[in-house]
Amino acid sequence: MNLCPGIESIYRWQNRLESNSEVLTIFKTTATAYPAFESRLRELHPYDIPEIVAVRPEQVSETYAKWVTASALVDSRV
Repeated sequence: MNLCPGIESIYRWQNRLESNSEVLTIFKTTATAYPAFESRLRELHPYDIPEIVAVRPEQVSETYAKWVTASALVDSRV
């Protein structure tokens, strides 16, 4: 997980322009573990509609991919 503090989000919510400080969090997981991870993240997140974006890497080093696969969360504990 990577935490990127100091993010200023500007967005429209319920017909109003909003602005808030946020921390961008980057999680690494596998395609297999992703559905359970997303479900648990939605349960824990305080926003009604959290920004959850999955990005599939086009290329990734073999050793890093093996490490992510070995360390990915595969149950509902986040």
